[in-house]
Amino acid sequence: MAKGSVLVVDDEAPIRDILSFYLKRAGYQVLTAANGMEALEEMGRSRPDLIISDLRMPEMTGDELCKRVKSEPSTRDIYFIILSAMDGTASRIGGLSLGADDMIPKPFHAQEVLAKVDSSFRLIEMQKEIKRQNRELTSFQQKVQEEMALAAALQMGLLPKLPGETRGAKYTHRYLPAAGIGGDIYAIIPLADGSTAMMIADVSGHGVTAALISAMVKTSFENQARLGGEPLGWAQGMNQDLCRSTLVEQFATAWLGRLDPTSEKLRYVVAGHCAPLRIVGGARGGLQRSEVLRGKGFMLGLDPQLPFRENEAEFLPGDRLVLYTDGLVEVEREDRTMLEEAGLRRICAELPGDIEAAADAVIAQTRSHNQPAPFLDDVTLVILDRDS
Repeated sequence: MAKGSVLVVDDEAPIRDILSFYLKRAGYQVLTAANGMEALEEMGRSRPDLIISDLRMPEMTGDELCKRVKSEPSTRDIYFIILSAMDGTASRIGGLSLGADDMIPKPFHAQEVLAKVDSSFRLIEMQKEIKRQNRELTSFQQKVQEEMALAAALQMGLLPKLPGETRGAKYTHRYLPAAGIGGDIYAIIPLADGSTAMMIADVSGHGVTAALISAMVKTSFENQARLGGEPLGWAQGMNQDLCRSTLVEQFATAWLGRLDPTSEKLRYVVAGHCAPLRIVGGARGGLQRSEVLRGKGFMLGLDPQLPFRENEAEFLPGDRLVLYTDGLVEVEREDRTMLEEAGLRRICAELPGDIEAAADAVIAQTRSHNQPAPFLDDVTLVILDRDS
């Protein structure tokens, strides 16, 4: 089996013959042409791996042939060696500036040509291997991107459909994963007794692993909430689920709430998560007072015996609840400051009454405050308006 294909281009037949003899004896397949035009015709029939071309030839010179070969995307990778009677550094630089990969001075020694060709083919094989690996890498990256896009679509399917309504309230969200897919999740589900269960969570890390755990968090929350009871029991059950199903270094912060429209009370548990804002009368829009629904509690998934505490707050008709993950308020600007809770309260103090416009305004004003720094963490914003 031939080592590779070499096209010898020279207007002197003896030179073509002697190069062909040595190259064939060394195990190469050899093609020949008397000038650049014949070389192009030969290349139309078969594609050589390497071209050895004289510089001065009739009809089409070696430098013109080199330019043609190197200017075409389909042939530019063919290794090109110029034979030239002009020796010296200047002529070598001139030949290489044409796009040639190497030069051999005339008169040449057959062993020198063979050494150059052998060295060139080692480079050619390396280039082929790099291209093969690049093709495999590109194919792998495309598959990963396709799977990531599918995973992102599936994760979006886990979020409540919009526009969303539950008994006595309506809600919307803005979900901005840092890497196309992330560890933020939320759920709002109506319960059999007429109350509404709410959850927002932020899983440690990013990417596919965090997204997988976020799906587990949502499933666990829904299972716990549909069993009945209060947020304290949900938090305890979810914590045990995560401790059984995740690694030691994986955890989730969460806020769990249960709205009872008959009592106008909101019972909730803070599990290491950002405390949401209650905007008194916020569903009406305009300048309104906000309060933080604070609470203390450990993150989910650290230890099955960790305690949690349940809290209670009013949530009256016309009130607005703003739930969010820390990616919204913890972007560090160039002056090393962050929006933080206080900045978000300033933004939420005066929002449009329309819930969709309000969500857009929060994101837009947060981006404006952070500029030019982008969101680097997953961002989830949920706004829930209690019917008046």
